[in-house]
Amino acid sequence: MASAAIGNTVASFSRVPYEVVKQSLQTGQYSSTLQAASTMWRDGGMRSFFPLGGVSIQMVRDIPYAIFTLLSYEFIKENWVLKRTEEDPSSRWFFDMVAGATAGGIGSYLTNPMDVIKTRLQTTGGSSKYGGSIVKCAAVVLEEGGPTAFLRGSVPRLMHKIPANGCFFVFYEFFRRALRVE
Repeated sequence: MASAAIGNTVASFSRVPYEVVKQSLQTGQYSSTLQAASTMWRDGGMRSFFPLGGVSIQMVRDIPYAIFTLLSYEFIKENWVLKRTEEDPSSRWFFDMVAGATAGGIGSYLTNPMDVIKTRLQTTGGSSKYGGSIVKCAAVVLEEGGPTAFLRGSVPRLMHKIPANGCFFVFYEFFRRALRVE
């Protein structure tokens, strides 16, 4: 699990600028990626792409996501996939896909509260409104919408993460077997 945490720390840092630009487009602040990137650079330089609290909340979301997803996948693999494919290994790809999709859904759902906070901190005004504080942002979300506010956006996120993880784990297991990495 340490390797997942370290890998996701580096990946989280690199994702922040992409997420900030994407969210600025999604909230209608800019009409194109080029307009968003150039205006953000002109108005705030590099800091525009790394808002206060943006990197830390990215890690607070991504590291647990990776851990929940990998632990869920390994559990499902050991307790279901390997047992179901002992007699017929030709169906292994299907069971790997279902296990990966399920694990991705579990990881996504459990970390959706952090995704809500991440989006608020990384969109324009989030840094000043919450002072970059994850705790303050969470308190405001809770106050505004109660506990269910932390599930906002979970359906589209699951619609993305479930098939993506199903595909990922099919190829992950295929290449582990092909390269004889066990």
